[in-house]
Amino acid sequence: MANRKKPLPDQGLFRRQAEERLKEVKVPKIGAPSQVDQERLLHELEVHRIELELQNEELLRARQESEAGLERYTELFDFAPIGYATLRGAIIREVNHAGARLLGRDRGTLAGVSFEALVIERDKPAFTSLLHRAAGGERTENCEVVVARAKGAMTSLRLSAIELTRGRPEILLAFEDISERKKREQDLAAAEAALREGDRRKDEFLATLSHELRNPLAPIRNSVFVLGKAEPGSEQSRRAVAVIDRQVTHLQRLIEDLLDVTRIARGKIRLQSGRLELGDLVRRTMDDHRGSFEAGGIRLEGRFDSGLFWVYGDPARLVQVLSNLLGNAEKFTPRGGSAMVYLRRHGNCVVLEVRDTGTGIAPEMVEHVFEPFAQAPQTLDRTRGGLGLGLAMVKGLVELHHGTVGVASEGPGKGTRVTVSLPLDQAPEVTLPDPPKPPVRKRRILAIDDNVDSADTLKEALSFFGHDVQVAYDGPRALALARTFKPEIVFCDIGLPQMDGYAVARAFRSDESLRDVFLIALSGYAQPEDLQKALEVGFERHLAKPPSLEEVAKLLEDVREVKLSPAVALDPAPAPFPD
Repeated sequence: MANRKKPLPDQGLFRRQAEERLKEVKVPKIGAPSQVDQERLLHELEVHRIELELQNEELLRARQESEAGLERYTELFDFAPIGYATLRGAIIREVNHAGARLLGRDRGTLAGVSFEALVIERDKPAFTSLLHRAAGGERTENCEVVVARAKGAMTSLRLSAIELTRGRPEILLAFEDISERKKREQDLAAAEAALREGDRRKDEFLATLSHELRNPLAPIRNSVFVLGKAEPGSEQSRRAVAVIDRQVTHLQRLIEDLLDVTRIARGKIRLQSGRLELGDLVRRTMDDHRGSFEAGGIRLEGRFDSGLFWVYGDPARLVQVLSNLLGNAEKFTPRGGSAMVYLRRHGNCVVLEVRDTGTGIAPEMVEHVFEPFAQAPQTLDRTRGGLGLGLAMVKGLVELHHGTVGVASEGPGKGTRVTVSLPLDQAPEVTLPDPPKPPVRKRRILAIDDNVDSADTLKEALSFFGHDVQVAYDGPRALALARTFKPEIVFCDIGLPQMDGYAVARAFRSDESLRDVFLIALSGYAQPEDLQKALEVGFERHLAKPPSLEEVAKLLEDVREVKLSPAVALDPAPAPFPD
């Protein structure tokens, strides 16, 4: 803005001040009357001289004040914390230190540069409008633009402009960096979008879960009705049993997938790792799936490099990984297509690749396939449904084995390629085979569960293994029965009414005649704190519901050995029920 000069006193004031100062000066008297005019003239000259001195003093003070004000203005302009620039048109005349720093250039190089040339093309109209309104004397609102700094960097600025009242029209432009604020706004918008997407996926997942869990119920209910009407051992009853087995296995797989993804996300999954030959595991897993591929009219082939592929891992979990990949290949490949399984060495790793000629993956979905609940859009009949958990679980299990997994597709209808890489391990030393185990002897077993169907079916299953099994549906009856039945092994549900499983375990351990019974906890709660509590009250094993009957059978074989070893909790592998 223009500096306003202090107004000078009027001439009359200087005249009066000069007259008063002259009176103080003693002027020699001139006696001759003829000299009166000379005296008056000298008086006037002296008054003018003093008057000029006063004016000079006032001008000097005004100049000093003006110079001091200009120095203060220059300091404020140069060292202001926000950027300032004076423009003539759009050309920069002056810019302060903060402005040069925000523009990313040396201050001396900016004079004569068009500020508009620094603004990116998208924001030029907004900048031009700001200058036009400021030049017209209008009150301008703030304007946000992005300017190009040196070396290609970008900075977001908020601008404001006012007209300077000088000899030539100039504009003072003020600007400040809002890059951090814009970044926070963008991060917040991205977080809100991610939350909305998460909510959308959650809603889709719950709807899908409801659909997938209800689907097996109809064939199970129908098969139960058939079993009630058909002759035992007839073809109808065998088909009904097969249907129930398939659907229960499907339900078990869904629940295991949910539990595994949760365990992986919380870092609470446990691997039962050892050295294994991956080629043999892959061949056996392919053989297990070959029947379903053939039924769907899909060719399944394998191409393996020569030699053995020793890795250190959990065989059940690696089977789970490959089964999921083969299941996807079968599900998304139409009849007449093919799936190929490759196994090859790559440096210190073994690479397992499953490639199919199926529906493929849209480009926008490829980067999301490993996220839980991520699925491509489904048709109403959901013929290619699922929970969207499989690849998320695969990724988690592979990473637990210190491996990597990737997926690629050239687009819809062009197939999918999933690649798993695992570190190779040294081949094991040759050892003598273990001596054959003695035949399983008959055990007295007590099953305690308030779910009558669960208790009775467990009794029937264990009876097929040749064991003597009794059932109790609550804690007090179980203790009374145990004192006469004298069980060797007890399977006890934790969530019992009145007297829970923990109280039952304490009662067994405090009874002299029952304290040596081998106690096995059954519970749907399988977090580490649940397992620890079960062991503290006297249980020697913990099985998560529903337990794998293969795991139960193996546990019963090893009861004599495990009773002498430290108590541990078992996390059943996702194995199917035995035939």
